[in-house]
Amino acid sequence: MTAPDRFLGRAGVYAQARPPYPDALGAWLAERNLLAGGVADVGAGTGLFTRLLLKHGAQVHAVEPNPEMRARLAEGLADQVAAGQLTVHDGTSEATGLPERSVSLVTAAQAAHWFKPEPTVREFRRILRPGGHVLLVWNDWRGEDTPFNAAYGEVVARFTEPGVPQLATRVPEAELPQFMPGGFERVTFENPLALTRGRLHALAASVSYLPSPEDPAYPAMTQALDALFGVHQQGGTVTLAYRTHAFVGRLSAP
Repeated sequence: MTAPDRFLGRAGVYAQARPPYPDALGAWLAERNLLAGGVADVGAGTGLFTRLLLKHGAQVHAVEPNPEMRARLAEGLADQVAAGQLTVHDGTSEATGLPERSVSLVTAAQAAHWFKPEPTVREFRRILRPGGHVLLVWNDWRGEDTPFNAAYGEVVARFTEPGVPQLATRVPEAELPQFMPGGFERVTFENPLALTRGRLHALAASVSYLPSPEDPAYPAMTQALDALFGVHQQGGTVTLAYRTHAFVGRLSAP
């Protein structure tokens, strides 16, 4: 199953439940003048990171191969499309469909672990202007030492597809030079996410290697999540402690 196919039927829960990205990251990018020359947001999904880029003044080309997610992105950001600040494209990291040397920054938020490095870098070289940058971003709750994070991890492990590696939702840092051979730097931001019971269900359902709502195992997973919620909730919510990891670099040495 291809990466876009793994998310078919999940666009709704993805948009409903996935964490946004911290405003501090957008401000950091703007302060460094990385948003001034046009941005290709590749693997844009339902537009969670696209929204942050737009908020901080970027002209964005959102590239997304999944038709359901692409449609939700275009619908949710219709005003920005109409204003000419955003264009939406059916494409992949290997074939974005964008013109040569058309952007100064390529971003991929929660997406680059699906990319093949060699053809992706070749395409990024084609669409980036000289001196352009690549930004890879992930929200990740693993490694954050809280009781709820640990308990949620135990539930997730019970329902994860066999054979899925522990770092399935991120490119291991040792492999990042394949995507940014010119070197990179890392910044992190705390990004806690408050979850109602329903949003907790939707968050798990949005993960490609966990049961979707149509999966026979989904009711058992929601029962386990309900038990978890009952133990940890305060005032009707639980908090999953995410951290946003951002890596900005170049395809060639400056």
